[in-house]
Amino acid sequence: MTALRNPLFRRLLAGDAVSSFGSSALYLSLGIWAKDLTGSDSAAGLVFLCLALPGLFSPLYGHAVDRVRRKPLLIAMNAVTALLVLPLTLIDSAAELWILYAVALAYGVAFSVPAYGALLKDILPSAEAASARAALITVRQGVRIASPIVGAAVYQGYGGGTLAVVTAATIVAGIAFLLPIKVVESEPEPAGRPFLAAVTAGFRYLWSVPLLLRLTLAETIFMATAGLMDTAVFAAIDRGLGQPAAFFGVLTTVQGAGSVAGGALAGLLVNRLGEARGSSVGYAVFAVGAMAFLVPSLPLFLAGAMIYGLAIPLFSVALGTAQHLYVPARLQGRVGAACGMLSNLTQSVSITTGAALAGVVDYRVMYGVIVVTGLACAAFIVLRPAPTPDVTPSVADAALAAA
Repeated sequence: MTALRNPLFRRLLAGDAVSSFGSSALYLSLGIWAKDLTGSDSAAGLVFLCLALPGLFSPLYGHAVDRVRRKPLLIAMNAVTALLVLPLTLIDSAAELWILYAVALAYGVAFSVPAYGALLKDILPSAEAASARAALITVRQGVRIASPIVGAAVYQGYGGGTLAVVTAATIVAGIAFLLPIKVVESEPEPAGRPFLAAVTAGFRYLWSVPLLLRLTLAETIFMATAGLMDTAVFAAIDRGLGQPAAFFGVLTTVQGAGSVAGGALAGLLVNRLGEARGSSVGYAVFAVGAMAFLVPSLPLFLAGAMIYGLAIPLFSVALGTAQHLYVPARLQGRVGAACGMLSNLTQSVSITTGAALAGVVDYRVMYGVIVVTGLACAAFIVLRPAPTPDVTPSVADAALAAA
């Protein structure tokens, strides 16, 4: 991966890995915690709704990201997140479930601020875009191999409050990696434009670039049903396999192992096939993985988790690379936010639908819908291919050309 030769990116990646370890250990345990407190699949699914809902306000976050320096914003955002997880230490019973949901909402805000991707535009030459996105998702998913096990072990052995403290410590450690990084950032967008026009600029830019629009619409359509999985998986574990809710951590670990392999392949595949065809392959492979959940068999469940874990980096890296290459530096925040808002909106609706249907509709019906949607998205991208736009140079491209 060529991006790993970039010392700035390596440090940024290391900091992300450390903070992601604690964060994923916690937020993947939140659903288990809610299930244990209430015994309800719907209560567990609502955790993921809380994580997704803040994405509806992404255009505001994206506007802020394009108006300020990204590195200080990342540091401040991580510091606040470390503080906000500590109220979880106060939960003793279902009466404090609202604290768990409030922390999940705060996490959702942190996940929705597109500062990290926008900073990458300034740090990386365009030739390193796909390999950087692949390395980033490989590390993040690799962390998820161990973090759910560690998180579940700490949660089961010492309680969720201790897990929250550990998470806060890892986020602080991640900040320590960010502090020494010296970045030549693009100039923030100046004030002066009408607020509404500035906030919605990301949507207008998406509409003007057919390839970006096609990839974003595919993700939006996919998320319209993928959120069903956040609730259906608990029903599948319980009624399909007869396992406790904590088995969710095992499935997540297996999925993470698949995503490590997918991340290692994604950069090469996207560079070779292009963003459109690479994304299409990802959706098709995901559908194959989801099919395995239609049969209540432990080996098939594990195989399915591995396969759709393999698929996630393919369409994620494809869309991230397209955003990096074809969007100007000081539109990165708003375009990323526009994509995030559309996918989070439909995901929130599908999570809510899944939570409402958890006790009424068989989980296999939900997975069947996900399979059909994945195949439809794969076809939507490649049957009428969009033209590849020109690359918008980055600050790093200019520095490289000058050197």
